[in-house]
Amino acid sequence: MKNIIIVGQNGNLANALANQFPSAIKVGREQYLSWLINPTGLQNFFKNRNISGSESFVFNCAGVINPNTALNEINLLNFDLPVFLSEESTHLNFRLFTFGTVMETLPKYASTNSYLDSKLRFYNKFIGTESWVKSNTHIQMHTLYGGINCHPHMFLGQMQQAISRREIFKMTGGEQIREYHHVDDDARAIKLISTIKTSGVMAISHGKPEKLKDIANAIFSHFDLLQFLKLSENQTDTNDNLGVIFKRSEAISSIAFRDPVDNIIKWLEEQKGDNE
Repeated sequence: MKNIIIVGQNGNLANALANQFPSAIKVGREQYLSWLINPTGLQNFFKNRNISGSESFVFNCAGVINPNTALNEINLLNFDLPVFLSEESTHLNFRLFTFGTVMETLPKYASTNSYLDSKLRFYNKFIGTESWVKSNTHIQMHTLYGGINCHPHMFLGQMQQAISRREIFKMTGGEQIREYHHVDDDARAIKLISTIKTSGVMAISHGKPEKLKDIANAIFSHFDLLQFLKLSENQTDTNDNLGVIFKRSEAISSIAFRDPVDNIIKWLEEQKGDNE
């Protein structure tokens, strides 16, 4: 049995992975940031727990997803930290799992905000470093829902706020397509991927995207607030994903992904209850 180390504690993905690996060692912000300034910090982390790198899997769940966060914070957590862990993985011989986004395959769109750009920069460094590609796994993910955090800067979070406040929600025409994945489904997929010896870049895709306008219509209709949804009020970024459908990942073909629209609504119902 491998030693499981989850870097990051408070995010939805970290919590979902912790449920998949109940005996995992969870590393908080203060500790993982200390590794960046102490050259022997991570080595001492393994030594003090009497565990070896060769018997360990490290899942880097730390990161910033809000593009409005200060740029130095985004770069620190989304680029500097995974680069550091990748470099250390070659010295300490642990298998590292980093998490990116399928938007890394759409570089024109990925360069449109600081969050996506930071992910793209790490992805480019990863695929350009042979030793990392041979020993580690970079997992490209789609948009997550579920968990305890409904982020207000994201599409679902913005709709949730508009619904709870009975406010007008303005959006584009909604022709952009997205795969929505429940975080618990992806956590199960990640656990399965960790049992596979294949390294390099791997995407978690179920191959059934939805148009944003269809998701929005379903949500506002469910809450009987369709009059608050205003489509085509904002301009669509032509570099966004308007037609790329990702093929279902064969390596995780045994994972059953739940229907996104129905379960997004169920999750938002739960969020609504928490806020009352």
